[in-house]
Amino acid sequence: MKILKIFEKGFQTTNKKLRMVVYLWLINFIFSVLIVTPFYFLIKKDLPRSLMSDQILKGTGLLWLSDIIYKYQDLLPTLVGWFLIPALLFMLLYIFLYGGIIGRIAAQDKKTDLTSFLSDCSKYFLPFLRVFLISLVAYLVVFGGIHSLICALFNLWEKSASTEWPLILVSILEFLILALLFSIVRMFFDYVRVRLVVEKSKKAIRATLLNMSFIGKRFFRAWLLYLLVGLITAVFGVIYLAVYQPLPKIGVLLIVGFIWQQIYVLSRMWTKILFYSTEYHFFSFHKEKV
Repeated sequence: MKILKIFEKGFQTTNKKLRMVVYLWLINFIFSVLIVTPFYFLIKKDLPRSLMSDQILKGTGLLWLSDIIYKYQDLLPTLVGWFLIPALLFMLLYIFLYGGIIGRIAAQDKKTDLTSFLSDCSKYFLPFLRVFLISLVAYLVVFGGIHSLICALFNLWEKSASTEWPLILVSILEFLILALLFSIVRMFFDYVRVRLVVEKSKKAIRATLLNMSFIGKRFFRAWLLYLLVGLITAVFGVIYLAVYQPLPKIGVLLIVGFIWQQIYVLSRMWTKILFYSTEYHFFSFHKEKV
């Protein structure tokens, strides 16, 4: 089956699961409100009627973080916790949700209601948590080892540069390599999750080892499919920024900006499902041939 044919099947499956996009958006929205609300009241209480407060609440300033850390430097451990704990909860939330996404995709024509979606989330949470812990080791090896080695080689080139252009080129290349390495590792463990669901298994280490052979034999085809969906995600991001950045953050336009943000979030939820739909069909097709 050609890559575009698999992409088409994944696209069709994703559009059959649009109800799941709504579930993901709703859960993401509720989670975001629970996380953001304490910060909102802190800002309104201690920085009322100030320019910095307006910038924070409108999302137009980035230097506010250093100001808040300076103001509350005695509470720095608490502030760090406020950022790390939400980040940890966010990761756990998506580990939980991935089970529902892949489970409902694998169910094919079966009904996708909230009960079945949450049931799959719960069913695969622990196996997917183990996959996540294994992936941390992979990220450490790739970014702590391979990427560091590449950067060291680039540094030798930078030292011999006589103009600023090589430095700019090196920065661009380092970013591209980082993004490509990240995509490879993420794709690999996506297929580990897909394998666990398709085989109805909970053995994360076994699935990881088997996936090395599966991806190794079909790496470029699998990666090309992944990058194709990634390109769609990037296009959505560019369109979002092109509209949102010049939009005035005042009056009624604040509401317009908020609505546009939520439309973008919906598009991100849709592409998450598209990633797993295409990977599911790729895995299913090649597994039958093994």
